[in-house]
Amino acid sequence: MSIREIASTTINKVKRPVGRSRAIGTLTLLLGAFTTFIFGLGSNPASKSILTFNPTNLTGVIPPHVGELSVPSKATCLILGILIIAVGIEILVRRPAEGLMVRFGGSAVLFVIGLLIWTVRVPGPAPFGVINMTAVLVGSSPLVMVLVFGALSGVMCERAGVVNIAIEGQFIGGAFFGSMIASTTHSFILAAFMGALIGALLGLLLSFLALRYLSDQIIVGVVIVTMLASLSSYLNVQVLSPYPQYNTGDLAPKLAIPLLAKIPILGPVFFNQNGFFYLMIVLVVVISFALFKTRYGLHVRAVGEHPKAAETVGIDVIKIRYFNVVVGGAIAGIGGVAFIASYGQFQPGCTSGLGYIALAALIFGKWRPSGAVVASIIFGVSVYLANNLQTYNVPVRSAILQTFPYLITIGVVAGLIGRVRAPAADGQPYKRD
Repeated sequence: MSIREIASTTINKVKRPVGRSRAIGTLTLLLGAFTTFIFGLGSNPASKSILTFNPTNLTGVIPPHVGELSVPSKATCLILGILIIAVGIEILVRRPAEGLMVRFGGSAVLFVIGLLIWTVRVPGPAPFGVINMTAVLVGSSPLVMVLVFGALSGVMCERAGVVNIAIEGQFIGGAFFGSMIASTTHSFILAAFMGALIGALLGLLLSFLALRYLSDQIIVGVVIVTMLASLSSYLNVQVLSPYPQYNTGDLAPKLAIPLLAKIPILGPVFFNQNGFFYLMIVLVVVISFALFKTRYGLHVRAVGEHPKAAETVGIDVIKIRYFNVVVGGAIAGIGGVAFIASYGQFQPGCTSGLGYIALAALIFGKWRPSGAVVASIIFGVSVYLANNLQTYNVPVRSAILQTFPYLITIGVVAGLIGRVRAPAADGQPYKRD
């Protein structure tokens, strides 16, 4: 590599964080301004909001009762807005290369709290001035879980240089066949294995077409999604509808961790979940360690960045890509089963584009498992709120609210939150010389 190429690479590495920090800082400022002027100044000075922290419909382990918190709506939203604006200014002034996701994630949490306080203010449009904060976290956790499974699938594939647009199709396949196995065997362990098998087979199909025949990975992924969406709709009419015993809609049982499940607020969210939630946490840790602390991970990242150079030092590029895409597909297939285990019966279109949102979370998280988790939390909570805020008489039509998560997805994929660098060889076909 010449000195000019080295200098150009160095300059690009410096510019990217600056552009990303400017975009995220600006977006944070907008969130702060919206919180200040709409939620804060738009509230009646005498309005109050009540926050409760005792989730309803819990079975088994019930945490100790936590009292209600009554806050002045206007003053609280103003304080939250000022804090978010301060974070945005700090990002724009300092332009940190690290910790952007933590700052933006914290600001998003403050924004959501302000939104909820503004929504249930009394006097206001809400029929009741109470919001159960723990119930929001518990209710959104299944969506976050499914998105994390999808994002981890994308990390495995794209770190090795293969774009996996087929995550949505793998969700559908895992959900459909997982529902059948769970309904007939009453075992979500067997259903998880079936979902992993279906996802792995779809990953094998994607890798075979993309690596053996050098097909366009985006087109192959879209074809797989379309195929699974159509096939599941057909099988739903031909199999599940006339034979409802194959789609009973059983939910996976909650597995409460002793003592930890009784922690107020956090206990029901993190320690009283089904087995898929705990599996998700294990996968985040294992994949993070494998990709960044092992020789295998070094090989994967080398293949995703510079496959020709990796080949010259004895790394089998094609083998690693096959392995990662198949494993990534299996993870997405388990994500489909996790969806059914949390929401019940399979219905055509039940995943509602969560695979594409998982891809946006992957990009937002800069192709890192930890970043993808933070992004999945933001997207998962936003999807949950979009589907449930209408019950509080928010003066926005439900159809418009439900488009917000997808608008955010489009913005992330389009680079509106700042350009992020994908693995250099991501999506590029590789052929041995």
